[in-house]
Amino acid sequence: MSRRTRARRPRRTWPQRLLISFNCICIVAALVGAGSLAYAKRKVSQIDRYEISNINDPTSPGFDSDQPRNFLLVGADSDDGLAADDPARAGRGNVGGIRSDTIMVVRVDPKTNDAKVVSFPRDLWVDIPGLGKNRINASLEFGGPDKLIETIKTNFDIDINHYVQVNFAGFKSLVDEVGGVPVYFDTPVKDQGGLNVTSAGCNTLDGTGALAYVRARHMKYLNENGRWVSLDPTSDLGRISRQQDFIKRVLRRAIKKGARNPRTLSSLINTGVQNIVLDQGTTVGDLIALGNAFRNFDPNALQTFNLPVVGTVRGGADVLDLQTGGAEPILAMFRGTGAIDGDGTLTPASVAVLVRNGSGTQNQAADASSILATAGFKMSEPGSTAGVERTQVRYPPGQEAQAALVARHLFADVELIPDQDAGLVTVVTGPDFRAALVEPRPESDFPVPTTTTTTTAPTTTVAGETTSTDAAGSGTTTTVPGYVPGDAPAGEPSCG
Repeated sequence: MSRRTRARRPRRTWPQRLLISFNCICIVAALVGAGSLAYAKRKVSQIDRYEISNINDPTSPGFDSDQPRNFLLVGADSDDGLAADDPARAGRGNVGGIRSDTIMVVRVDPKTNDAKVVSFPRDLWVDIPGLGKNRINASLEFGGPDKLIETIKTNFDIDINHYVQVNFAGFKSLVDEVGGVPVYFDTPVKDQGGLNVTSAGCNTLDGTGALAYVRARHMKYLNENGRWVSLDPTSDLGRISRQQDFIKRVLRRAIKKGARNPRTLSSLINTGVQNIVLDQGTTVGDLIALGNAFRNFDPNALQTFNLPVVGTVRGGADVLDLQTGGAEPILAMFRGTGAIDGDGTLTPASVAVLVRNGSGTQNQAADASSILATAGFKMSEPGSTAGVERTQVRYPPGQEAQAALVARHLFADVELIPDQDAGLVTVVTGPDFRAALVEPRPESDFPVPTTTTTTTAPTTTVAGETTSTDAAGSGTTTTVPGYVPGDAPAGEPSCG
């Protein structure tokens, strides 16, 4: 279990401009402005700290100030600091340990001012080192931040450089500090967690209403017959979509309310200092690096990602299993390997592969896996399967480019087969299989199939849809999980 301690004053000197981003349940509240460095140091030194051993130390050799870094942002399911009669306390009972309402990783590249966010559903089924299989939420509850960071590294191979944690009181205070956040609802909505929007139109959610909104999992709407009907059956997945959308709303609101003004900035910093916890190594400079990604940043350009999952039951409990094939290109971006190379070329490091022996030749799958790993692919444990007449590369729809790349690393007469049941790109060796290759065959040997459009591009959620832009700049539209309120319709005043 991690222990909390008071940190020393930050060691570095930095320019006299400061922007701090805090996690608010699942919100990144951008606090943008120019403030005194001495003031910033004094305030940051007052923030509570966790002593965390699993942080990937940014001061280690090779880590420069302009390198990308990952912030693990946790919205703690904690009512510390709330009044005894606060609605958020209703029906909670005794909640022990550090439970997370939201887990997300924000990757910031100070060199390019690029920022992206990936959310981890709290019911995601993972291997918790030393504790066995469980929901990812249990790693924080039973092992603290250290165990959560170790779990993310073990299951997803993502390094964490900084840790930020905010409780309910911190979230509410920050929302109130920016004067609430406007959201347009086209119908009255409510949720058993306390959300109660009584009228359609633009509603400015204060801290209490916003907390109920971003925590809502079972929303209902009032239909034309005056009955309350389920609005969103997706539970945690829909909540994540709304939370990611709310990040952008908070960014816009903070900027509109004058967060670039030093006086406003000071008030926001004061609010944040009282309600967040950081790891022991995060300095003023690290916060500046995070903030620089949001300086003069269009909130709508923030890249948000939802991991593909499927619901299942384990031990009588409803949990979520990760769809490895679809998740791998997303996770690669947060590892720093990226979905594509700098010149737009897909790289093996972003492709997860499983090899199964379908020919019966001894050790064939293991030998092929070893060579493909040398080529840079992310390999799963090899296995055997029923015999096939010809070597196959089976792939989830949307993974055509990944499948073609894998096929180029095989000395065989490969057949590319889209497979809805494939969790990742899967090689099934046949009697024609000779070897795996470290160096790929020419692209002309296996052109990328064009039956579907890749879904691994950055996404921006607008009015319940996801508009994605691929490497060539073309757009595709797909539905995001759950219900996300959109903008006010034409003819009505803007809600923002």
